Amino acid sequence: MKRFLLLLPLVLIAGLILNWQLTPASHDRDWRDDYSRLPKVSKLDGLYRIKDIRDWDYAADGTVARQSWIARDIDPGALEQAYFLVEPFGAVDAIAHTMLSFSFADGSAYVASIEARREKGEAYSAPKAAVLPIFEYMFVWTTERDMYGNSEFYAGDQLYLYPLAIPLEQQKAVLRAMLDETADIQTAPRWYNTLFSNCTNVLARTVNKLDAGAVPLDVAWFLPGYAAAFLYEERFLKQAETFEAARQAAHISPLIRDLYHIGDPPAFSRALRAALNGN
Repeated sequence: MKRFLLLLPLVLIAGLILNWQLTPASHDRDWRDDYSRLPKVSKLDGLYRIKDIRDWDYAADGTVARQSWIARDIDPGALEQAYFLVEPFGAVDAIAHTMLSFSFADGSAYVASIEARREKGEAYSAPKAAVLPIFEYMFVWTTERDMYGNSEFYAGDQLYLYPLAIPLEQQKAVLRAMLDETADIQTAPRWYNTLFSNCTNVLARTVNKLDAGAVPLDVAWFLPGYAAAFLYEERFLKQAETFEAARQAAHISPLIRDLYHIGDPPAFSRALRAALNGN
C-alpha cells in the first residue's frame, strides 16, 4: 500500500500526459463569434496574404457595434517597426496577455495574438487549461483599432506598447515567422496550455526557430506578466533610464479612447503613433 501511495503521483502525471497525447485537437467546433474564423495565410512572390483579419468596432459600453473580417497583402519588406504588446490582468503582476504588433510604411498596423480558442458559452479557466486539453490555441490577427478597442471597451484592461530594439531585418524575420506559424496551424490544430503553450512561450519558441536560444528560457515564459521586464533586461525592447520609465512611455490606454473616433484603421494607427511621439 505504501509503495502504491508513493507511485500514485507518477501514475496521475502519466495519465495526464497520455490524455494530452490521445485527445485530438480540432478546428471543427461551435466557436464563439470572435474566434469563429481561423486566419488563413498564403504566400506568393515574397508577399503574404492574410484572410480573416478581425476588424471589429466596439461601442463605449463594451458591446460589439460591428463585425467585420478583412483580407490584406502583407509585405514584410515594408515593415517599419515591430512592438511587444502587454495587457495586464487585474492586480497580480505575474498575470498578463502578450502580443506582437507590426506597423508598416503605409500606416497600417496589425496585431498577432496567441489565444485560447473558446467555444460558444465556454469560459476561460487558466487552472484547468494547465492540466487538461480543453482549449485549442490560434493566432488571432486583428487591426490595431480592433484589438485596442477590445481591450479598452470590452475587457477594460490597460495596454502597453513597447518598440522592439532589435535590428529591423530581425524584426522582419520575426514577422515572417509569425505568418509562417499561422499558416502551419491551418492544417495542424494545437492544444493551448497555460504553462507550456501560452501567449508568451509560443511567441518565444517561434522566434527561437529562427535562432536557437535567441530568447532565453525564463520564468516569464510561464508567467507572462514578467515578460516585458525580462525582454527589457535582455535589451530586446527600446531602452530608457529605467524599465519603469519605458513602461510609462509604452502606456497607450489613455490615447485609445481619445482616438477611437477615427474609424479608418490605418489612420487610427498613424494618429496613435503621432500622439506617442508627441506630434
